[in-house]
Amino acid sequence: MKPVLSGIDRIDLMDKALSGKRLAVVTGGAAVDRNLRHVADVLCDRYDVRRLFNTIYGIRGEFMYGERVPSYVDARTGLTVESIFSRERIAPSPEMLSDVDAVVFDIREAGTRFFEYLHCLAAIMRACASCGREVIVLDRIAPLGGEIVEGTVCPPDMHTIVGDFELPSRTALTIGEFARYVNGEYGVGCALTVIPVAGWSRNLYYDETDVPWLLPSPSLNGLTANLLYAGYCIFEGVSSVSEGRGTSKPFELVGAPWIDGAALREKMDAKGLPGVRFADVYFKPVSSKHAGQVCSGVQTLIADRREFRPFLTAMTLLETIREMYPEQIAYADCSAGHEVAQLPSGPVFTRYLDKLLATDDFTAGGLTAQQIVDKYAPARAAYEKKKAKYHLYD
Repeated sequence: MKPVLSGIDRIDLMDKALSGKRLAVVTGGAAVDRNLRHVADVLCDRYDVRRLFNTIYGIRGEFMYGERVPSYVDARTGLTVESIFSRERIAPSPEMLSDVDAVVFDIREAGTRFFEYLHCLAAIMRACASCGREVIVLDRIAPLGGEIVEGTVCPPDMHTIVGDFELPSRTALTIGEFARYVNGEYGVGCALTVIPVAGWSRNLYYDETDVPWLLPSPSLNGLTANLLYAGYCIFEGVSSVSEGRGTSKPFELVGAPWIDGAALREKMDAKGLPGVRFADVYFKPVSSKHAGQVCSGVQTLIADRREFRPFLTAMTLLETIREMYPEQIAYADCSAGHEVAQLPSGPVFTRYLDKLLATDDFTAGGLTAQQIVDKYAPARAAYEKKKAKYHLYD
């Protein structure tokens, strides 16, 4: 495994960027240094931290998705943690920034545009730009590597928490590179500093480094789940099909009580998709969709992750289920995801799947999975050219 230093481990660079400044810190439960010390503890011990900000799960991962916790006291530092993620706001208010010089951001992300932390960081950057505050990102490696871009691409006028900034489904950027991309391409105007990682290159997946895997969110329990999530997140927009939440293998298991798993496996094997195999399985989720019911479906087995394309595979799987059981497919409305204060957005979607895909080409437009992938090839190529200007790593 390749030795890697995350931004939080670059003490010399942090001292130059953080010393003498009044700081607010935005962080999450998976953010630790090489000694497994949490970022909040490291920064509070070394620098003048005045405020802690929570986004989704609590700064140490104390809360479940969707819990509303306006403020609480962090037991270890004694500082009050204020929420900047709710239906009313997605960034600190001017009052929250009144007594700080800079906001430090260190959160593990998932390499996909669906993972809300990207939108949170961009909103924080805008808030800081408007108040004349600096943003300092402690960078972390891109868990899915930094080479492969996949999926659909958001239209320029789309501004939602699961899609913005003309991002593809799989972004191939570190969180620090994303901040540079947003700042440079979309005129945010933020005073931005990125403390880079050391030892990582774009061809490396997370488990090819010595950085330990801590949960960035409860369902991303390892690299396999994270890689699948880059495509299989679309099943969150299908209320009648389980994506394996509530089991030990989220995103690996897809099924429903009314699916014939063996027949589905046979059809998926016949597709000849690269880098993947399928097994027919039964499972019973303990929570989420079909909780307590026996589901039949398939388990996705990654045979070669450099050939495997989770977006195409997930879309093909959903397409196949829809062909087999057209009357059983039910799409979730947009209440299935977080709605937060944001810029006006177009197009206006009513189905959450369309919002995740940034298009209704699949649900209403009649395009197949492969046709959707092919349609967005020029947009993905344009994105790759734009984002390359902001790379920090080869």
